[in-house]
Amino acid sequence: MKKNALGMLCLVILPAFAGAELPPYTDYCEMLSQEIQGRKHAFLAGNLVYYVGGRYNCWKHRGDETIGLTQPFHHDLRGRGFGLAQHKGSGYGHDFRGWEFYNQAKVAFGTVIVGGKQYPYPVPASMQWRPDKVICKYKVGGVNIREEKFIAANDTACSIITSDTPIKLRFDGHSLVIPKLSIDRTSRIRFDSTNNTVHITEGGTVTTHPAGDRSDTRKGKLIYDGMSTVLSSSAKLSSYTASRDSEGRQAYSFEVPCDKKGVAITWAMDDKYAAAVKAAKSVLADYTGALSAKTKATNDLLNCQIPYFRCSDKAIVDVYYFLWAIYLMYYIDVQKGWEMYPHTQTAVNNFLGMHRYDANFQIKVGGWTADKKRYAYGNVLHWKPLLPYARGAGLLPDNKGIAWFSPVWGTTTEHVIGAWEIYQHTGDVKFLHDCYDDYFKILFKDGLAGHWGCNYDAARYLRQMAILTGDKDDPDRWPKLVGMDRRAASLKMAWESRHPKFFGGSGKKLDWSGFAYMRNSGFPEDWAYEMTRAWAVDSKKGFFWKIPLSTTAIRDFDKVSANFTSTPDTNYYAIIGMYKCRVGRNANLCALAHLKSYNTRWGIPIAPEAWSKKPLPWGDQYSNFNAGKILLILEGIAGLGYSIPNSTLTVCDSMPEQWGSMELRIPMTVKGKTHWPIVRYKREKTGGVVRKTISVTGNPLANLKIQPWLEAGSVVNAPEGYTTKNQGRNHIGYNFKGAPKTSVTIKIKPGNPGLNN
Repeated sequence: MKKNALGMLCLVILPAFAGAELPPYTDYCEMLSQEIQGRKHAFLAGNLVYYVGGRYNCWKHRGDETIGLTQPFHHDLRGRGFGLAQHKGSGYGHDFRGWEFYNQAKVAFGTVIVGGKQYPYPVPASMQWRPDKVICKYKVGGVNIREEKFIAANDTACSIITSDTPIKLRFDGHSLVIPKLSIDRTSRIRFDSTNNTVHITEGGTVTTHPAGDRSDTRKGKLIYDGMSTVLSSSAKLSSYTASRDSEGRQAYSFEVPCDKKGVAITWAMDDKYAAAVKAAKSVLADYTGALSAKTKATNDLLNCQIPYFRCSDKAIVDVYYFLWAIYLMYYIDVQKGWEMYPHTQTAVNNFLGMHRYDANFQIKVGGWTADKKRYAYGNVLHWKPLLPYARGAGLLPDNKGIAWFSPVWGTTTEHVIGAWEIYQHTGDVKFLHDCYDDYFKILFKDGLAGHWGCNYDAARYLRQMAILTGDKDDPDRWPKLVGMDRRAASLKMAWESRHPKFFGGSGKKLDWSGFAYMRNSGFPEDWAYEMTRAWAVDSKKGFFWKIPLSTTAIRDFDKVSANFTSTPDTNYYAIIGMYKCRVGRNANLCALAHLKSYNTRWGIPIAPEAWSKKPLPWGDQYSNFNAGKILLILEGIAGLGYSIPNSTLTVCDSMPEQWGSMELRIPMTVKGKTHWPIVRYKREKTGGVVRKTISVTGNPLANLKIQPWLEAGSVVNAPEGYTTKNQGRNHIGYNFKGAPKTSVTIKIKPGNPGLNN
């Protein structure tokens, strides 16, 4: 691992680059900067430490951020909720209550003292969020104060505060106690003058509900029991006070001076006091250097680990990088118990940890990173420790940590497809062995749960895995297990079975799930066209709501979920299927409308858990539930795919007709070296004819397939050698061998813009 200027381990591991030129280095932290005061809370992430500034519960304003370090918290997945208890049905540490336990602690809330007058908890005049830090600006008693909050590489939270006039800052807080639920309150506090720290030893017990129906209520340890919290500063702490309040919390306060030169305050937490003190001191020794290192590490991730993307529509570029930023911010590497693989997570509010369902698309997103051993493999292998708790047909618990799991079960069939795509992007047979030999082979031996029809593709890939890993049992048992020979008949049976021009569905209401079947191989493209034309893009009776697509057809809105009226997962499943069935115009109409309404507000990117019927954002505000939208851009609009085992890069575009250009650069490791092949798209319209060029530079693979979209029209002029065989709706195809630099220009007469296709 690289070390930064402070000697701390940085999480960014830069791969060896070769071949095509690297993407131009961009300050993505600055590019993604957004004003959030009065709009949403702040969110920062380290490895095992997070920061939430201000309170918005389900987007409802509950409290503003203020000067200091209000809500840093430690979360190494030792538990989920308020308490840690042993339970035969969920292991050690699961609690169905208190997933946002950190709201019950108060760390360092600031009061500004100017000329003897006190200004408690000032609200920022401005709060700018970036993936590396939050910048708050205050105007208090005629004094201008600037604050930069960040989490350093060693998981120490730090606030650097400057004032244009000398002032005093008093910070107060208290230990973690859960009112009405805490049983024993055993925290301790002391001032360590030698180390200039306030030391809180958290402790106690709490009522815990480890079972879903709460039938098993028991006494458990407080999630922070025995841990040491350390507050310190670059200035000498003064006016220290401490007392136990009426709730049994250890309440404290201290003061520090502040002026133009600035002061830093830090928070660190560890099971061992000495480790927390050491972490705080290392940051305070060079806190500006620690912040610079954080910014560089974050920019390195966004420049060197993910595909570069630019297009004619800057709003879409901003959403793309914002979604990648939060996806990467959620990565955690615990290295304890069941948490031995680095993996992404779902949400800072209530759902830290990876969710089994969300992993269906988060696994696939990780497959597009440069360092797949760090940012892809773990998203699949993370679930192996739960194999002893599996149920038939591949059902696993929803979530897990170091030694606990959520006692709610669901399908993991699509994890197989994600694992296969990672293999296609690596050619790593050892990874397949890790997935298959002692995991998939056992997990799915009795069947593969359907999950909107993906069990057939999963069975095909399990067969391929069996062959590649040398499984001596009959590889054909997998297709037999799902009844592959009955697939075509079952498709026909479900088409228009309950609703015209729709696949499946219930009789009570028309919900979105029929669209999800389009993402599977072999779904008839004509059906996809008919279904999207009749329902997806219909704004009167169909699903093209104000925040498309809705989870229930507009005609049945009396039955729609009030909070989950539009959701990110359903739109990923539906729209990626449109692209896979090459229904380009309908797919673009839905994708762009969704990204510009669901993932954009106040002119900035957002990532809500859902949109409610009102319509307003609902749920978590930095939700990695949105990760699938990254795939809509990479695999849908850009139409990219590659296979290291088959040495083939495929470009099958659906570039929106309103765009003039698009460029992507893909990190692709071949024989140990990472290349960045460049794919450029250009579109010009003169009169009624469109001139379209797709060029590829630096392709390290032996084969290249370029499949231009005809925009629901026809070819006017194109170089010889293209094929229409097996190209699907509205595409032609060129196949090249040994072509590191290739360009195809065609002229097309697009279809009537009023036609959905």
